Amino acid sequence: MTIEDLNTRSRWLKTFRRVTRPRCRLVCAPHAGGTAQAYRTWPGGLPADVEVHGVQYPGRQDRLGEAPPAAMDDLVGPVADSLEPFLGEPLALFGHSMGAIVAYEVTLELERRHGRVVDLLAVSGSRAPHERENHDRHTLDDAGLIDELSRLNDDFADLLDSPELLELVLPAIRADFGVVAGYLRTPPLPVRAPVLVLGGSDDPDVSPEQLTHWRACAGNAFGTRVLPGGHFYLDDEQPVLDQITPWLPGRRS
Repeated sequence: MTIEDLNTRSRWLKTFRRVTRPRCRLVCAPHAGGTAQAYRTWPGGLPADVEVHGVQYPGRQDRLGEAPPAAMDDLVGPVADSLEPFLGEPLALFGHSMGAIVAYEVTLELERRHGRVVDLLAVSGSRAPHERENHDRHTLDDAGLIDELSRLNDDFADLLDSPELLELVLPAIRADFGVVAGYLRTPPLPVRAPVLVLGGSDDPDVSPEQLTHWRACAGNAFGTRVLPGGHFYLDDEQPVLDQITPWLPGRRS
């Protein structure tokens, strides 16, 4: 691996626990406007032999100087590239909301390049790729966008007391919503990896029934789990990790 490859990988993946001989690697993609840091505490709730990485999208935190994504392809190819060194060893992908679609598309891309190399695709808080929501949140003015974010996530209200921080994060959030609005895969393509779908019982955007529609994307084992809470039900992370852990792959012989 070249220095350039290492630098690219370090931009796209943040490591929250490194394991010498991991049972598997779990790579997690965040929601619209989110960062890799959403998964920084996950190692504490997972088995000690699971290595944990978070995907860092451009346009935020240490990548603030880069343009945020304009389309799903801006994310899928580079994330797939960054995962190439992990192939051949047990690999699981997780994504929440927008991250669910990123994880799904990255799985498809890796399978297109290499066959079945992802051992688990776990998606959360998202409608199926062929049933995208009809929201143009990215066209809202700042006030409307803030109202929408507050509706989905009570914790977002805390940012209202920091106009400077809002000014920094809103462009990335708006761009991510534009990526989601411009995405649709119809008909859906099934992945070879087992698919686990999770969601909140009171999610205002994705009903438990809609979660089951991901079955069209599964060519192998499929399961759904509904946990208490709204769109950000996974803020109570341990129940989520308890559901994911039994699905994680073990070491290959």
